[in-house]
Amino acid sequence: MAERNEQFERLAYEYQLLQAQAQLLAQNLDLLTMGRNEFQAVKETIEGLKKTEDERPEILVPIGAGSFLRGTLIDKNNAIVSVGAGYAIEKSLDEAVEYLEARIREYDGAIAKTQEGLKSLEGRLQELAQRAQQLQRG
Repeated sequence: MAERNEQFERLAYEYQLLQAQAQLLAQNLDLLTMGRNEFQAVKETIEGLKKTEDERPEILVPIGAGSFLRGTLIDKNNAIVSVGAGYAIEKSLDEAVEYLEARIREYDGAIAKTQEGLKSLEGRLQELAQRAQQLQRG
């Protein structure tokens, strides 16, 4: 009887640990998805700009708190893109799109790996729950 209680406590502890890991992976998955969506939106914006025939198109410039200023682009052939660690470089629109597509693929890979890990943890959690039920039955 004492041994069964000890096994049950170990299962409960392991279950809690795995549940915490699953929660962290789910949060990470949300962050990765948001990052990917942001890169996708930038890519679509640049692709839209490439199709614009106006040499100095009017744009809205975000200034924070959901507020904008009207502006005019002075160079619609190049974009300044973030390359990480606080650095940004100027690229042609085509180069910028290629760079963004590569980043989106990186995010897709990380999302797929995170989803695999989450699925694996969920399977392990189900196994532990079944083992706990078996211990309770006797």
